[in-house]
Amino acid sequence: MKKLLLLPVLALLFSCGENEGGEESASRELELTYEIDTVMVDAGDHFFFLNYGLGMSGLSTDAKLLYNLNPQTLLLEVIDLDALALKETIQLEREGPNGVGGGFISGMQVLANGNLKFFDFNSIMEVNPAGELVDKFEYVPSEWEGYQFNEEEEQFRYSGVFTPDGRILYATIAAGDYTEPAKGMAKLNFDTKQIEFFEIGDMFDRLDQFAITMRSDNMSMSAGESINLNEVKGDLLIGNSAFNELFVLKSGADSLIHHTFTSSLTRNEKTMEAPNTVESQEDFRAAMKKRGEQVSFGKMIYHPEEDLFWRFTSDKDRMIADSLVKKQVLTIFDSEFTMLHEEKIENYGISGRQFFKDGMLYSFLNMDDEMAFVRLKPQIER
Repeated sequence: MKKLLLLPVLALLFSCGENEGGEESASRELELTYEIDTVMVDAGDHFFFLNYGLGMSGLSTDAKLLYNLNPQTLLLEVIDLDALALKETIQLEREGPNGVGGGFISGMQVLANGNLKFFDFNSIMEVNPAGELVDKFEYVPSEWEGYQFNEEEEQFRYSGVFTPDGRILYATIAAGDYTEPAKGMAKLNFDTKQIEFFEIGDMFDRLDQFAITMRSDNMSMSAGESINLNEVKGDLLIGNSAFNELFVLKSGADSLIHHTFTSSLTRNEKTMEAPNTVESQEDFRAAMKKRGEQVSFGKMIYHPEEDLFWRFTSDKDRMIADSLVKKQVLTIFDSEFTMLHEEKIENYGISGRQFFKDGMLYSFLNMDDEMAFVRLKPQIER
C-alpha cells in the first residue's frame, strides 16, 4: 500500500487572557495556531493489529519507533515513524527460554536502551529488540526492604510505569481481593531493592464511587475509572479520568503535590448518575453508556519542544435525539502545571494513543482497518 497524505488543513488563532477563577485556571496570555493533516502508515503486505486501537503499543523514547503487540498471537509490529511504514515484525515466544508467559499481557513500555517491558498479571518481562527474554520480575517479599505488603490485605499490581532506564517502577498497591479501592502507589528501586509507599489522599476512594459491577449467576465484571500515569524528566504524574486534578511526585521527594484545576469549558468532575451494581449485560451496557455522558479527563501529553503539557477532555455538548454529541477541549499547562490556555477543538479525532514527535501531536486513527495518524502542528506564542 502506498503512503497517502491527506491535507485537510485547519489554521486557527486563539488567545487566553486574565481569568479571575484562581491561579489554577487559565490565566496567562497564549496564542496558538495550528495545522492538521492525516498520514497513512504503509503496511506493505501486512495487516496491522488494530483491534485495541493501539492500546497495546509502546513508543520509543526518541519517538522514532512505535511497537504494537497482538497479545493473542504475540506478534510484535515495529513501525518506523520517520518513514511511516512497517519496519519489521517480531514473533515473541510464549514458552521456552525466551517465553513471555502463557497469561495475558496487559501493557507495554519501551525503555531508553530499546528493550521492552511487558506487563502480565503475575510478572513483568523484559525483552531486547530481537525478542529475547533478558529479565523477568516477580515480587518476592524476602528480596525487598522498606515497605512490606500485608499479603492478606494488599496485593502488588504488575502494572505501572518505569523510569526510562528501567531502574525504578511505580505501581499501584491494591486490596488483596480487588473488592476495595487501591491503597496507594509504591516506588520500587531495583538497584537498592527498596520499596517506598505513597498515599494519594482519598483519590482512590473518590474514584470507587464510579465503579460499575455486574454480578450474575454465570459471570461477574467491573469497570472503573482510568488512572493515568506518566514519568516525565524524573517526575511521576498521576491523573485520573473523573476529576480535574493531578498529583505530582517530584524526583527525590517523599510526598506528592496535589494540583486542582478549574475549567470554564467543561465540568470539573464526574457525578454518578448510573447504578453501581447491575445484574445483566444489557443493564451493564446501559449503565456504561450513561456514565459515558459524563466528563472524562485524558492523560498529560508532554510537548518537549515547548516544555509544555497538553491534555484533552471530553464532555457532553448536546443530544441530537438519542445520540450524544461530545465536545473536545484542549488544556495547555506549563512545566509547573499552571493552566495557560483552554479551548474547544473542532475536527480533530482524539484517541488513546497520542504523542508528540518532531513538534507535532500524533493521534491514532483507524481508517478502514488501516493505520493512520492525525497530526496537529502547533505554533505557540507566549
